[in-house]
Amino acid sequence: MSRRRGLIFGLLGVLVVFVGVIIIRGALGRVTSPPPPPTLPPPLTSSVLVTTHAIPLRGILKAEDLTLVEVPIELVPPGALTGKSAAAGKITKVPLAAGEMVLEHHLADPTKTSKDLAFTIGDDQVIMAFPATDLMSQINILQAGDLVDILVSLELPVLPAQAQSAGAPGQELKSEDQLFTFNALQRITVQAVVVKVTPQRTTGTTASRTSTTAGATPVPTPTPVPPEIEPQAILLALSPQDALVLKHLKDAGGVIDIVLRAPTSSQLFEPEPVMPDYLKDRYELDKRR
Repeated sequence: MSRRRGLIFGLLGVLVVFVGVIIIRGALGRVTSPPPPPTLPPPLTSSVLVTTHAIPLRGILKAEDLTLVEVPIELVPPGALTGKSAAAGKITKVPLAAGEMVLEHHLADPTKTSKDLAFTIGDDQVIMAFPATDLMSQINILQAGDLVDILVSLELPVLPAQAQSAGAPGQELKSEDQLFTFNALQRITVQAVVVKVTPQRTTGTTASRTSTTAGATPVPTPTPVPPEIEPQAILLALSPQDALVLKHLKDAGGVIDIVLRAPTSSQLFEPEPVMPDYLKDRYELDKRR
């Protein structure tokens, strides 16, 4: 009997030890095992514009050169463009690799009168600022992209024809100034027009608004006046030699006028320079009656 009881107690002891080992092992496992990774929210992204292929310096961007990709928002640099319309038609100031983000300061806008204009002309051209003093320039008709010709009237010394034929040998011939008018430059592109804008102002009119105070004098209703636009200079794209010619004609006191061509005009005209003799011959001004 006592032997059986001892056996039972022994089995119970072994069971208690076994259960204790399992409990201790589970507790140690919970203490030593790493905690489960926290659940993170999905990263914030932004659509940015990238190139679909390499674009050279001074390349004109088209819609097919660009695509939108999603990029983590912390990787988006300042000035990154987010729409094709913001880049299409603009000119690259730097070469762009395929898949490179398109940044605002990497592009030149040819429609703005700024330093970006240098990217709109050829390597063999210069931009010359010409004062808007002629009538065509002052009436605010010219705009970027127009084709124009430049007409010049200039007084030049000429020997009288009769003195040249009848002068005695050794006789000093005196020249006289005559006015010549000619087409100096043709098919010049207007790159931009620099204007001065006077802010909008208001003036009083005969119309009046009723005052809420009895017996008050009617107050004129102000009428807005559109802002005044005054052209200051015409920016012309010229070859270096033509720029020198135009500067010389201006410095020599020539009277210069700009005439507008049709946008499709490609021919070079051959007008005959006009001078007093030309007018006499054309209109028969020297005929004796």
